[in-house]
Amino acid sequence: MVSWTIALDVIEDVRGSVAMYLFIIEESIQTLGMACYLLAKQERWNDLLDLANWIIANVINPAIDFCNTYGGVAYPLNMAYDTFYKASKINMENYVKIAQGKLGAP
Repeated sequence: MVSWTIALDVIEDVRGSVAMYLFIIEESIQTLGMACYLLAKQERWNDLLDLANWIIANVINPAIDFCNTYGGVAYPLNMAYDTFYKASKINMENYVKIAQGKLGAP
């Protein structure tokens, strides 16, 4: 009986840690999204282009990969985070398109 209790405690700890990691990444994406919004409002198109591309490559894509690889441990939360990450990627891709359009880049 004691061994099952320990095993369930470990599973619960791992699940909680994965869920917290997914949450922290989600919060960082929101903060970075606000930075992109402010750069767009200030018409700093080069900075917006650089930041949006960096966010996609270094935050969102790894978050999607992590969620698809290990996120199942935190089911069903992983489904919500996966949807958020994918929507955020579309948002950042739109910022890239806006910046490119303002800069006259293809």
